[in-house]
Order: sequence, then structure tokens, then C-alpha cells
Amino acid sequence: MSKLDKYLAKAKEPVQRRTGTVVIDGDEWQVRELTMSETRACFRLAEDSNGNLDTFRYNDVRIVKATEHEFPWNSKELLLAYNAKDKFDLPVKLFENNRDGYTALLDKVNEVNAKVKSEQEVVEELKNSFEPMENQATSVGHFSTAEDDQPTS
Repeated sequence: MSKLDKYLAKAKEPVQRRTGTVVIDGDEWQVRELTMSETRACFRLAEDSNGNLDTFRYNDVRIVKATEHEFPWNSKELLLAYNAKDKFDLPVKLFENNRDGYTALLDKVNEVNAKVKSEQEVVEELKNSFEPMENQATSVGHFSTAEDDQPTS
């Protein structure tokens, strides 16, 4: 099987995500693991106009992304009822008077996604997995050896 065939077949396979359940005010909330694409979207959606990360919005976006498979965050009625500008503005408004519920939901999102490595962690792991070679080139005309760097000519 070629690489192309392998990844074409993989694209059609159902993806199993870790899930968890938390009960808030007698309602079960199903939380699922975020994909790498969803995690990237969470960062993008939580950045302000200057590119700074708004941590509060980041948490709200993660809650929405982890539960939107079963909760209608984009319901026009819900958005109007809570005077929310978008679905990512809803978690804080929905749980305004129930901090414990919000915390429980966020804790479950963190728990379900705790084993998911961030993109940065994956990159760092890959960087660290390569063992340096004994005479590995470090810059143009130089090699790294057990002794001092020596120019090549």
C-alpha cells in the first residue's frame, strides 16, 4: 500500500476521541477531545486584534469546541436570550450565576485534553528525538566535534 493509499484510507476511518461526562445542575454534558485543527482554531479565536491571547476567551472557546457536538451553542434563540455576540461569548453568560458549573465543565475539558500534546510539544519532542551526530555540521565551514569547533578548508 502506498503512502497516498494509506492516508486516503485513513481519511475515511472514523476517529475515536476521548470523551468525558460531567453533571451540571442535573444535566449531563459530554465533553470530547479536541483535534489539532480545533486546538489551533481555539488559539486563533482567542487572540485580540494585537495578537495577544485572551485567556478567558480561550477557555470559553475550548468549552464550546469540546461540547458543540451535543449542545446548540449557535442557537439564535440562545444567543438572543443571553445577549451574546457569538457562541464563544455564551459559556460565561450561561454560567454567570453558576461558577461551580463553569469550573466543572472547564476542568472536564482540561482532563479530556490533558493527554493531548500541543503542537509545540510535538515539535519540541521531535527536535529532542534526534541524537546529534559525532561530526554534525553546525554552520558553514564548521563541524562540531568532541573537541573545540575547528574550521574546515
